[in-house]
Amino acid sequence: MADPRLRLRGAMGVIAALVFGAACGAASDDGPTSASTVGRGSAASPPTSTAVSETAGGSVRLTVSEVASGLDTPWALAWDADDRLWFTERSGRLTQLGGTSREVPGVVEQGESGLTGLEFDGQGRALLLYSTGSDNRIIRSAPDALERAEVLVEGIPRAAIHNGGPLQRGPDGAIYASTGDADEPDTAQDPSSLGGKVLRLDPASGAPEVFSLGHRNAQGLCFAPDGRFLSTEHGPTGRDEVNVLQRGFNGGWPDTAGNGIRNYPQAIAPAGCVVYDAALIPQWRGSMLFATLRGTSLHRLTFGPDGAVAGEEVLFDDEFGRLRDVEVGPDGAVYITTSNRDGRGSPDERDDRILRIAPSG
Repeated sequence: MADPRLRLRGAMGVIAALVFGAACGAASDDGPTSASTVGRGSAASPPTSTAVSETAGGSVRLTVSEVASGLDTPWALAWDADDRLWFTERSGRLTQLGGTSREVPGVVEQGESGLTGLEFDGQGRALLLYSTGSDNRIIRSAPDALERAEVLVEGIPRAAIHNGGPLQRGPDGAIYASTGDADEPDTAQDPSSLGGKVLRLDPASGAPEVFSLGHRNAQGLCFAPDGRFLSTEHGPTGRDEVNVLQRGFNGGWPDTAGNGIRNYPQAIAPAGCVVYDAALIPQWRGSMLFATLRGTSLHRLTFGPDGAVAGEEVLFDDEFGRLRDVEVGPDGAVYITTSNRDGRGSPDERDDRILRIAPSG
């Protein structure tokens, strides 16, 4: 596959050699973690890159532009009802692009935990998943009234690793949330624990119910236009998965791993996902896009009439470093976040960033 790439990674940021594995009690899927000492920056004269996507409908030349830079481990992207882009940063900031940042009260960042998931419900309220000093919880609030947020779910197990994190609004209006096993594998099968599950939150009351169980650390949740519910999940240093979720689904963890519709024996740490259904890149319609952390690339899966994976394309391999979230904007472009300041990457002076992918010309 022809793929002209301009490597944008510049001089590396200074990395402190603080490995948090001892604090976690176990190694995580991405290997050792360290803390970056490089501070927050600002975007100026964004660089661009190009790539070629080879599709069944022909070659598509893509241009990547920089939307924001100097961020601190951006975790999730979401657009509100007015098509304004918001994003979370793991340290506890909720930001409207081009606007001001808000600190989410009570967030405690440790290892992989902190402020993660973000989604808007049908009434324009923001839902956030974050870690406190004792648990993970989900709140609902107007973005400008976070101090008065309604706590919908609390008591979700937390740890320095395996906290799940993504939130996704479904076609039924409910919000779906992934919770990790919090480094306690048996919680995934424990009906009395909220760990290792995908939760469904009622669109009116916000009351949670267990939608699926047996999850180790699902990092991406996304719906296809026909309602098919897809997820990405980290396996135990390999055996990463793409799954189709249904009510009552059991992923099998901790007894089994690597039993999805697409599996990766070598760890790529798949993260945020989206099914493309916009007109801007018609050749991608129906494709599942997902970011990878350890894999440092964007994957595009295609499906056959029976729903099985028919093909896979890997884009931007190691060009932007670790990638966390991917979403489709109201303009039809694809937006991705880098995660090079999460302690496992090699950030340059512009990291972390939000990038926009669109057809060239």
